[in-house]
Amino acid sequence: MKIINKYIILACLSVFYMSCAEEEAEVSTNTTFPAFTLDGLQDKYVFDEADTTILLPFTLNDNQIYELEIDVVVGSGTTATEDEDFALGSHSITVPTLKKSGAIEFILGSDIFLEGDEKVFLELTSHLPSGLKGTKIIEITIKNVGGCPPYVHNDFVGDYEVVSDAWQDYPVGTTVTVATVGNNILSFNYNCGANAKPILMNVNPNTFGISGIKQEYCSYDLPPLTKFFGDIVETGANASFVNTCTGELNVTIAHTDENNNAYGSGKIVLKKK
Repeated sequence: MKIINKYIILACLSVFYMSCAEEEAEVSTNTTFPAFTLDGLQDKYVFDEADTTILLPFTLNDNQIYELEIDVVVGSGTTATEDEDFALGSHSITVPTLKKSGAIEFILGSDIFLEGDEKVFLELTSHLPSGLKGTKIIEITIKNVGGCPPYVHNDFVGDYEVVSDAWQDYPVGTTVTVATVGNNILSFNYNCGANAKPILMNVNPNTFGISGIKQEYCSYDLPPLTKFFGDIVETGANASFVNTCTGELNVTIAHTDENNNAYGSGKIVLKKK
């Protein structure tokens, strides 16, 4: 009987100890949080078009005590193009526990186009558990600065001077004739004699971009006599375009031969005389 009582006493002490043991606190998804706001953020901003990065700082009051994740979404009504006219440093901002500040990184880019002012609407939201209620909307106006005149097709037909030629078919200073082939379509020949065929360039008058299909433009005696093809580069840092401010055609062409051997790309810059 004494042995049984001994075990009963030990069991009671064990239950008592476990009930008193400290448990790690967890944030319940059912917890109600005091509401707070992103202080310091304006409803509207106006920035001049330029190559720059702008920080939009915000602060939080003492009601914000947990780690906070803020989603930044480009909202409806935006007329500027993300990753061309502007970019965001991140679409998600993490504010660590007990930290009371943060910032939205807004990256602006300049261009040569003469265009109207453009709008960006940023929608800021956060999921539970947080006390950020609703959606914060920021309106940003990007003011057009300078810009080049519109593209007028006939103004770009005629004689040009070679400013540079990475393919080295033309010496710098050579005169090259650019012809019209149709509505907003220009052409010129590489310096490869009687075998030269025109390279057709489609100009987008809205973006000043130059595009074109892969086309045969010449034959070179390697030997043997081999047909060469040019594909106008339309995107990226070496994208082809018309500069209406300077009267220049910047044309980057990727070169391949009839056997699909690649010879890299090269830019030719022609300036209207």
